[in-house]
Amino acid sequence: MNEESESRTSNGGASGPQNTVRRENLSGSRRRSRPRADDDYNRSTLYVVRMLFAMICVAIAFYTVRVLNLTEYFVEIVAFSCALTIVVIAGELFFSKTPIRTLAGIAFGLIMGLAMSLLFGTVVEFFLKAYAPAEVEGMAEWENLLAVIQLLTTSIFCYYGVTILLRTKDDFKFIIPYVEFRKDLRRHTPLVLDTSMIIDGRVLALIDTGVLDHRLVVPRFVLNELQNIADSSDRSRRERGRRGMDVLQKLQDRHGVEVIEGDLPSGIGVDGALLVVAEELRGKLLTTDYNLQKRADLQGISVINVNDLATALKPVVVPGENLQLKLLREGDGAGQAVGFLDDGTMVVVENSSRQVGREVTVEVTSSTQTNAGKMIFGRLKKIPPRRPRRSARRIS
Repeated sequence: MNEESESRTSNGGASGPQNTVRRENLSGSRRRSRPRADDDYNRSTLYVVRMLFAMICVAIAFYTVRVLNLTEYFVEIVAFSCALTIVVIAGELFFSKTPIRTLAGIAFGLIMGLAMSLLFGTVVEFFLKAYAPAEVEGMAEWENLLAVIQLLTTSIFCYYGVTILLRTKDDFKFIIPYVEFRKDLRRHTPLVLDTSMIIDGRVLALIDTGVLDHRLVVPRFVLNELQNIADSSDRSRRERGRRGMDVLQKLQDRHGVEVIEGDLPSGIGVDGALLVVAEELRGKLLTTDYNLQKRADLQGISVINVNDLATALKPVVVPGENLQLKLLREGDGAGQAVGFLDDGTMVVVENSSRQVGREVTVEVTSSTQTNAGKMIFGRLKKIPPRRPRRSARRIS
């Protein structure tokens, strides 16, 4: 486990709900996809529409009193109209924060419930009329019974339609213009960033390439852990934490980062909480922690390890290929020397300890893949000696 993962136990004692409460940007404000002027204009328009609606409700109350001649109930009707206005506007404010997928699920659930209740009510009415006595038909009690049955079936089927569709809206997709319950675009798949990934710094260059076109998500407890590292008394840890904060700020400025609110559950640790968040969001975990990757693989959570990605992008070196590099130090074995390629790959050269500090030509003999990366083994390339040039014979 790396240094950042070890520090996570310090935050493991905090308690609180782990459910996502609110998503916001690193700066504390929602990510803006439109200019600020448009947001202010839309907000002002909403205020005007609400005022007009309130005025229309009051006007309807006055109209009702005048048409129905209910002057003695004038105060009650106006009060009811104002209360209804407040309830409607409050409902609008509540549902405005609901995702469009949830609203679409409620709407289609109601439509399905109404259709099923109409069909079922017709069948029930048919059987009741078929088996009911002839003298009962046409009576007021009979009509009231049918109305109650129709109302009851409508309520039941609407309830089942809404609840079932809300629970299963992610398991299927309606092919209806402008309406879909499952978001199949890769852009909406979140990438949950680990502390080690943020401190590593390569995530900034990786996202800048546009290869990973995903939402970037950072849980609040990861941000707190990064802050604790930046405030550490150890100088090296403090510098790493501050570098991570700088990288996160650059990511926020260039691509936008969602900070998911939620406290760290007690006894689970940051690693476990990260896996819980990635599973709840149905996203992928972006990390450099090998142990965290293995743990996520066991739980069936998708992980992108940048070290594996960098290893996969390294050029393939085959035995017999020649490399030009500088030997920097002696190796662990007798007579060995070590050099590095431009991408950081270690090259171990046999019988070359005397060439340390020089640039040599190495012939590759083999390569191996380890958890730390790729290692190449080789030997010094023997350059054949030049043959002396023979002087041309003079022909007399």
